[in-house]
Amino acid sequence: MRKIYLSFLLAICSFSYGQFSENFDAATSIPAGWTSYRGTNGLGSAFDWTFIATARNYSPPNSAFVRYEANTGGVNEDWLVTPLINLTNYTGVNLAFYGGQQYTAAYTTTYEIKVSTTSQTDMASFTTEAFYTEADFASTGIAAFVAADLKTVDLSAYDGQQIYIAFVMSQDDGDNWFIDDVAVTGTLSNVDFESTINNVYPNPTTGIVTIQHNEAIESAKVIGLLGNVVKSFSNTNTIDLSDLNSGTYLINIITESGKTTTRKVVKQ
Repeated sequence: MRKIYLSFLLAICSFSYGQFSENFDAATSIPAGWTSYRGTNGLGSAFDWTFIATARNYSPPNSAFVRYEANTGGVNEDWLVTPLINLTNYTGVNLAFYGGQQYTAAYTTTYEIKVSTTSQTDMASFTTEAFYTEADFASTGIAAFVAADLKTVDLSAYDGQQIYIAFVMSQDDGDNWFIDDVAVTGTLSNVDFESTINNVYPNPTTGIVTIQHNEAIESAKVIGLLGNVVKSFSNTNTIDLSDLNSGTYLINIITESGKTTTRKVVKQ
């Protein structure tokens, strides 16, 4: 039992990893918080980003998909933009996604990953962080994505910030673009947050424990020795352990800004 507890304590108190993910499988409409729109010239009104069940995915059944379109007067731009992603206290941030085109012929389509720190819809506020041509997406057809279709983009320039990420396809009678399993990951350091936890008291306790902190507490989970969550609390800095058996518990604390730490509490 002691060995299990120590292993679990080391795991949960180490750095957390991962901040945002979307596999487009929950529905066939745009996921909550995301948005899509056309470029500044407004061209390409027949086909916009959609979310469909297709073999062209990495995690079935759905992927995000935008179709080529022929126009006169300019290039079609199709934008798909994430919700605001909070990277507060995250370092070494990376974007990963699976992507592929459909046709083997070259149609001069371009694909960009853009980032804004200020707006989800102001196209001028975005900076291009990755640029691909059709040749960069070797996988074609409508087959399922494989490991080689994984693309990664270094976003460490945005460590500690809040960002929007845009997937932008530009073409005129060009190719299609499928993307799946979008993930933004980074290492969350608890160093600054640990210093702001003033106290978790009384400890040991017979029941009520107070988390003293200068930021609102979003959630607190009480975890047993085997890693099982025995109680959960939301939007409070006071938790009640009076109905639990005597012993040692871990309290995983998350603030409203996403900062997290874990403290050990003894219930008498």
